[in-house]
Amino acid sequence: MQSDRGLGLVEVIVAMLLLGAIAVAILPALWQGIILSSEQSSTATATRFLNSLVEEARGLENCTTIPDVIGRTESDGSGNELVSSGSLAGCASGSAATLTLQVSTGGEVLASTTALIYIP
Repeated sequence: MQSDRGLGLVEVIVAMLLLGAIAVAILPALWQGIILSSEQSSTATATRFLNSLVEEARGLENCTTIPDVIGRTESDGSGNELVSSGSLAGCASGSAATLTLQVSTGGEVLASTTALIYIP
């Protein structure tokens, strides 16, 4: 009489097949998570770049140097070029100027802002 205790080879193979099927079912969700994480990383880098440009513009003393802030380029962690563009309106000494900036890569706008900058 044989004992039925323990796991047999058939049970181990069935368990491996079930684990494999579960892994294949989860794989698309994991892949989508990686893609979304990469996109969010680019957006976060663009937002930080945009904030640094606004703060740099706020630190400048006159209207003639602010346009130098508008056309900057930086790269994100993926090696994509982030290009800033924008406009400056109402720039006069002793008033607040309106600085509109956006950061894009490959024609897609990742972040944009409008900021008031006091010109002493």
